[in-house]
Amino acid sequence: MRKMRIVIYNNDIEVAQFYEDLCRKLGKEMSTQVELKVYTSSDSLLFDMDDSEFCKKLDIIFLTLNAGNIKIPDRIREAGYTNLIVLIGGEEMVVTYEQLFDMEAYNFVRDSRTPACLERFSQIFQRAREEIAQRRSEKLILSYGGEIQQIAIHDINYFEVQNYTTLNVFYGDAKKFTFISSLSKMENHLKGRKFMRASRFYLVSLDAVQKIMPNSVIMRDGTDIPVGRRYYMALKSAVNQGAKWV
Repeated sequence: MRKMRIVIYNNDIEVAQFYEDLCRKLGKEMSTQVELKVYTSSDSLLFDMDDSEFCKKLDIIFLTLNAGNIKIPDRIREAGYTNLIVLIGGEEMVVTYEQLFDMEAYNFVRDSRTPACLERFSQIFQRAREEIAQRRSEKLILSYGGEIQQIAIHDINYFEVQNYTTLNVFYGDAKKFTFISSLSKMENHLKGRKFMRASRFYLVSLDAVQKIMPNSVIMRDGTDIPVGRRYYMALKSAVNQGAKWV
């Protein structure tokens, strides 16, 4: 797999350096190149997270949780980041963490250098590596007029009905491919991979939704897609739930 892109946030530069070194060590042990960016300022982190291209390329965030930055995970999700967040906190944050966050959705590691905590960190790092590799390897094989196209599922932004027998798939940076199928067939084929109807004519990737409004969604490629009234509540709920997904 290509490199893992990792962000580490801790307002203590010495602790941030420790986790940076640990990630580099684990990457080397797992034969995975890591690209790291370390933040000691939450303002700087949130400023960069407002860049949609930065969000899209980022694989994992290790974020130290304390009473003063308890809202940062939600603000990161609101910025459009949908991949893995691992929260790190001291003993005093365990109860707060359990009250505020869905245990199935976030990972939490105690900020301790005990063997047990370091082993848990290593296990989460390994699981993240495996999930990233799997996500990047899943491809959709489409054909039309003798042309065959393999498209990584995580690159897909949305599908659009062109006519009764063909669809357009939009992916990557403004790429498009036309193929023979129906929206219902694609919806069934991609079941469980975070795609939902926006209307009778659009199937969108929840990972690619930047913002949802009563009548439309803004996608990560900047496209404004209309949302049908009958689909709005379910789509809104799924997008909001995405703030808890990893």
